[in-house]
Parts: sequence; C-alpha cells; structure tokens
Amino acid sequence: MDCKEEWLHGLMQGYWSSDTDEDEVSCNKDNDAPSPEECNKLTRKSARRLERFERSKKWKKMKQKEKQQLKEQQHKQLQHCEEQTDSLTKSDKPTKKEIKDMINAKLDSVQRSETIPKICVDMGLTGFMSEKEIDRLAGQLRRLYGSNRRSPKPLHVTLTNLEPGSLVYQACERKNDGFRNYKVHMTSESHLDMFPLERITYLTPDSETVLTRLEEGRVYILGGLVDESPSKNYTLQMANQWGLTTARLPISEYLQHAGTGSYNKILSINQIFDILLNFYLDGDWTSALLAGIPRRKGFIPK
Repeated sequence: MDCKEEWLHGLMQGYWSSDTDEDEVSCNKDNDAPSPEECNKLTRKSARRLERFERSKKWKKMKQKEKQQLKEQQHKQLQHCEEQTDSLTKSDKPTKKEIKDMINAKLDSVQRSETIPKICVDMGLTGFMSEKEIDRLAGQLRRLYGSNRRSPKPLHVTLTNLEPGSLVYQACERKNDGFRNYKVHMTSESHLDMFPLERITYLTPDSETVLTRLEEGRVYILGGLVDESPSKNYTLQMANQWGLTTARLPISEYLQHAGTGSYNKILSINQIFDILLNFYLDGDWTSALLAGIPRRKGFIPK
C-alpha cells in the first residue's frame, strides 16, 4: 500500500471506527468536536475521494496493461516484418516512391467513392478568427490529413468554402508541405450547395442527438473553427438556421470522469476526425474516443 492509500485508509478508519482514542476526533464529546451531521458529511466526502482514487488507480493499471500488450503486439509485428523482409531480395522491396504511389492510389479511390462516409470541413468560419487561430486550424488540417493517409481504411475528405488566395489558404500552404497536392476535395463552394441538405449531419458538441454510426454516403460537417473562448451553441445555432440535422459524439455514453482533468468536451477538428476514423475502422466507440481525446481531459471508460 503506498503513502496515499495509507493516508486515505487511515482517514476512512478514523471516520468509521467505533473506538475513540485520545488523538482521534470524537463525534460525541467535547464542545469543539464536529456534530454528527458534520461527521456524516466528512465521511461521505472521504468515501467519494477514496472512490475516485480507486477508480483512477484502476484506470492507470488498465492503461499500463494495454500499453504492455500493445508493446508486445508491436514487437511481434516487427519480428514478422523483419522475417518477411529477410526473405525478400532487394528488387522485391517496394521503394519509397512505390509506397507513396500506393497510398495516393488508395486515397484517390476513396475520394471517387460514393458510398464511403464523407467528412467535410467547413473552412468558411475564419472571418471570426485571429491570424493565430487560423494558423492553428492549418496545423490541425495537417494532422487530419496525416491520420487519413496512415489509416488502412481512410475516409472521404472535403474542404468547403476554401477560397484560393484567402488567409486560411495561405496559412495551409505555409503549414502543410504539398498542400495543393493533398488527396482531398478542395472547393470554394459551400457544403449547402454541394450536397442535399437531407444527407448532411453537422457535428456539434451542443446537439441533443447522439451520433451512433457512420452511414454510407452521408456527409458529416466539422466546423473549421478555432476559438480560444468558444461560444456555447454557436455551431448548433448555425446548423439550425440552415435546417441541418445535428449530432454530437457519444462521449457521455461511453466515458466517465477519472477523478482529475478538465472534462472539456470541446475538441479540435483533427481530434474529432481521429475519433471518426478509428470508429470507422473497428466500430468500437470506446476505443475510438480514447484514441482521439487527450488524456489530460480526464476521461476513462465506463
């Protein structure tokens, strides 16, 4: 038992013990002693604290076990790859260019598909953003695209309301090497003009509707908005004005508070995309949410 556990254990024993020593707080004598109501309040508070501590400890132990399992799995995969590599001649090994061409061909195929779910980033919200926030948005797009390239099962990606020569376009060119050659659909058109409204779902954390699945051929809008002091219901109000269906990620349905953290459910577009990408890959919301939400936010599985 570590120091923290001993302290909590001692604290709980002090509140629950039927014996009273001279050094213990008495709930029945001395005028300065806490009342029974205060004792009960302290007991409940300590119980909640101990419960949070135990839950956090259990979570850390589980994550450590998962990390070890992942490490062992990666080691086995590496061994397998090395064995396969050893069995190949140099002429059989794909070059970097060949690998890049294969990835690009896969992304081209995805972009042509009419059945794969479409993730659309609305780039028309930059009028409300500072230059610093626009740069951050460009960096998020770089991470989004990198995740999609690496995925064995990529999603269709569209950037709408993106005007060539605009501040956000210039920022994307600065922050993203080869931005013009990205295997995504870039257009200055609005998603409202590109897609039938009945096929659009606007993802916003303020929606009352929970996203349960990704439908074939459906368009999921991510608002390309980086706001250091986000306004509640802003994207929800916009979507309602346009008459669009809205949905939120099922964070509350699959995750709970770990005991420490900000519990902030506002995520960047690349974090939301990573969640959708992981869910599209294996259909598991818990693992998808944990893969996309930073640990500092303090969420653990239910």
